[in-house]
Amino acid sequence: MSVISPGDLTAQLPGGFEWIIILIIIAVLLLFGPQKLPELARGLGRALGEFRRGKMEIERQISDEINAMDVKDMRSRVEKAAGALAIPTSGRSELQLKLDIARAVDKAGDDQVIAAAQAVGVYSSGADMQRLREQIIKALNV
Repeated sequence: MSVISPGDLTAQLPGGFEWIIILIIIAVLLLFGPQKLPELARGLGRALGEFRRGKMEIERQISDEINAMDVKDMRSRVEKAAGALAIPTSGRSELQLKLDIARAVDKAGDDQVIAAAQAVGVYSSGADMQRLREQIIKALNV
């Protein structure tokens, strides 16, 4: 015959968190009865689905706003680079400005190339002018 130690007995009994779950299940059974449980579960499932859909919609809206901010930021940088290269910006699309910048950057002076590189965000001190020109064109995604 084996003797059960007190440590073995407590290892088999549920702990504090398990008791809370058991008590919640008993309370739900007493309050709603077994006939109402499937209906309650369906309602809970619908509520969770609606919550997930709302969460996805909010995430999509945030993503759209971030993309819109990125587009505005890129347009601003392109306009600054065009201004540094003395390219008129009024009435021109972003793509037209990018193409004009790519054409003008090869003929521009060193000061203009540096200003355009700073506007686009690719300037690094000590870089040669040809490298800066290449980085400007690469940053414009032309």
